[in-house]
Amino acid sequence: MSNKFRLRKRLAISTAVAAIIIIILVAVVGVGAYYIGTMQKTPTTPPPQNQFYTLSVIRNAPSNDMDPRETSTVDVVQNVYDTLTHVNPDLTVSPELAVNWTSNSDDTVWTFNLRQGVKFHDGTPFNSTAVVFSIQNTVALGEGDAPDVWAGLKSVTATGPYQVQITWDFPANVPLIVGSGYSAFIFSPNIWTYSGVPAGNNSALHSWFTSFHDDGSGPYTIVTNASNAQTGITLQAFTNYWGGWKSGQFNKVIIKFVRDTATSVQLLLNGQVNETGLNGQFQYVSQILAAGDQVIPANSFAAIWLLFNTQHQYLNNSLIRQALLTALNFNQILQQSFYGYGQLFSGGINPGKPFYSNSTPSYPPNGNLTLAKSLLAKAGITGGLNVTWTVTYSTGSPFLGTAAQVMQTDWAPLGVKLNIQGMTFGQLAQKAGYYNPACGLFCPGPISYAKNSSAQDILLLNWVGAVNDPWLVMNELFAIQPPPYQNDVVYNWAYWQNQTFTQLLQQAHTDEAANPSKAQQEYNQLNLMLYQAAPGWPLFAEQTVYAFGPHVGGFVSNPNYGFSYPFYYTLYYK
Repeated sequence: MSNKFRLRKRLAISTAVAAIIIIILVAVVGVGAYYIGTMQKTPTTPPPQNQFYTLSVIRNAPSNDMDPRETSTVDVVQNVYDTLTHVNPDLTVSPELAVNWTSNSDDTVWTFNLRQGVKFHDGTPFNSTAVVFSIQNTVALGEGDAPDVWAGLKSVTATGPYQVQITWDFPANVPLIVGSGYSAFIFSPNIWTYSGVPAGNNSALHSWFTSFHDDGSGPYTIVTNASNAQTGITLQAFTNYWGGWKSGQFNKVIIKFVRDTATSVQLLLNGQVNETGLNGQFQYVSQILAAGDQVIPANSFAAIWLLFNTQHQYLNNSLIRQALLTALNFNQILQQSFYGYGQLFSGGINPGKPFYSNSTPSYPPNGNLTLAKSLLAKAGITGGLNVTWTVTYSTGSPFLGTAAQVMQTDWAPLGVKLNIQGMTFGQLAQKAGYYNPACGLFCPGPISYAKNSSAQDILLLNWVGAVNDPWLVMNELFAIQPPPYQNDVVYNWAYWQNQTFTQLLQQAHTDEAANPSKAQQEYNQLNLMLYQAAPGWPLFAEQTVYAFGPHVGGFVSNPNYGFSYPFYYTLYYK
């Protein structure tokens, strides 16, 4: 399997957060505050763990991928490892393992001064060697989101015991990039010795990580072992956490797996757990609030995308694709499938991200059947399409099935019979053609497969980018992939082969830091191209909705990290 395009399992999380709920059993007193600042705090020992309080976050299936270089379990791993910077909800950047930074005149060379006094979980001091080692090892492995996060990296070098220089191929906001919630974690350079894995054997190191070992510098360590990992994951406070400790914070986290949202809600209502995600099952909100628990919507950069197979008959015509989008009642889809916890937007950039523009043309929010039929007539279709298509979605995001039901109703007057098929994310990828018999699933297959009658017709995809660069999602979903994959299926599941779009997107990416006004114009043009060609379109930007027990405080919504996953060490007993 190609390293570059191995499964980015956080996409299964894309399907999974809609399905996440994790049960956390936590001590009332004790843990590490999430402290981001330039001052070094003196840690104190957490109090004894003889009193426990239950919180919950429920995951719909066990996970054993704890490798910080590629993990799908980022909601856990981000509580165990640190990054150089932290990206705040408003997209400002704060110090984490780096205390400050500077750049050269064209933003291609960045110098980071590092925090002193930090210890890894194996006791090794943190320094510039660790940063260079972690980045180089993650890039060399090339799994998960690393190919996207580090796409422009030219070099990383130590320029002092507590200073590193990161050089990019083009002007870039590197402090934003090194704070990514995926594939940007720093781990101990002593890990070969600590793990007992032969130096350089990245495959064996991956196995060590996935056996529930860790070597980060974050507030928690993983104390689960493989023998009990099928029932849960346990995190324990790291005594020497550089951020210090505050009374009232939680010093033990027991994550268990509950597949069913109704069961998790009942556990919350019974006081057996104290945090749960709702997985799109918002019919429980009123019941939760009536019980005195908290419901907190969290902004997210996740979005629900509708992707057309632009190589199939009729769907290869942009006028017909426009007609289908024009007929959709987007507001009804949002209300019926996601209870209104989100917002409509147009183009390829989520609201809140850099270069988002509300001037992008949009399709009628409540649908316009008359206009849709006129577009079909313009395409030469006057008696209805008279076709049967299948819309596929991941069963990890069951609310997408509800969205498909609205689509089914909206498109019936256009002569479209829509079959609805849910499947696992792996099955979805194989049906989309991200498969090659030579190397298996999540291995680039020939884009000629898109013309095959067994290829997906229409796809609903729950998607979040690894970093907040507005280039990323459009690149993954709609761009021709870089050589040697330009004729292959990766995540470009609309199979749209528009060289002009791809080239302009790459230019906008390079102009973001050096010439932002030009980049804004280019992104506006890219959004217009998406609107006119309609290879796919966002149905809505979603919110992640959490339910907390009455005694849990400290949750901060941060869309820059996955689906606004909680940082457990910000939470406290109240």
